[in-house]
Amino acid sequence: MKKKTKYTSALFFCIMLFTFEIQAESDTNPEPNNERKKFHIYITPVYLSRYTEYPFRTRPEKKTLTALYGLTNNLYMGISYNRGESQEERGMFAYTAPRNSSGTQEYKKTREGEYFVFKTQYFFGGNFYGSINLGLEKGFKIEEKNFLLFQGNNIQLIPYSKSTIYSDRHFVSAGVGYRKEIFEYFILGTEFEYGVMNSGNTNQHYTFDPSYYNGLPTRYVTDQLILRDRNKPSSEYMFISFYAGIAI
Repeated sequence: MKKKTKYTSALFFCIMLFTFEIQAESDTNPEPNNERKKFHIYITPVYLSRYTEYPFRTRPEKKTLTALYGLTNNLYMGISYNRGESQEERGMFAYTAPRNSSGTQEYKKTREGEYFVFKTQYFFGGNFYGSINLGLEKGFKIEEKNFLLFQGNNIQLIPYSKSTIYSDRHFVSAGVGYRKEIFEYFILGTEFEYGVMNSGNTNQHYTFDPSYYNGLPTRYVTDQLILRDRNKPSSEYMFISFYAGIAI
């Protein structure tokens, strides 16, 4: 009885092994109509995102461009890129009272929210895939200068300026998605990601003449005690994207 049970177990093991071998061959040699094109290029026009920390400097997601290359029929690797917001430079002129005084502020900001994401996607069942994403967002700088004061016919230079520097940030996420090739050359898809984003560091630098203010400027004191950007902890985030593109 024990010998029969042993033979039965051995036979069952051989059948299972043979079955797994057939499945492995079918995965590595898919049918022609299951073949995916090598290049997938798509853009994200619609997305939803949520962060656990608030307020938190979020990354821009709209119009993110993604290009992927299929190393195999199931494994794709590539990069996503977002230009972020363009650099900005402007002068603002605000009257406080007619013919009394006015302040002019010079404002400069380098490109904000530019980032790269290295993506790995593996199709595990039909058009469903899992993903791992590693990203880097470039830092940026804001400069503010209050440099002129008009009082009647007098123009006075105000010796005060402030620079705020935001460092680079890293983020990582894992996700699951669905992407399908339609009409031979077009793709539609959606993906859900869950990840962690580093807050980065925020440094502020001030330039002013203490003798002009007879101490510390009011704006400087306000920034230090009330409005100063504090370095926050990392934030978890959830991200759902809807995208469309081409397959070639």
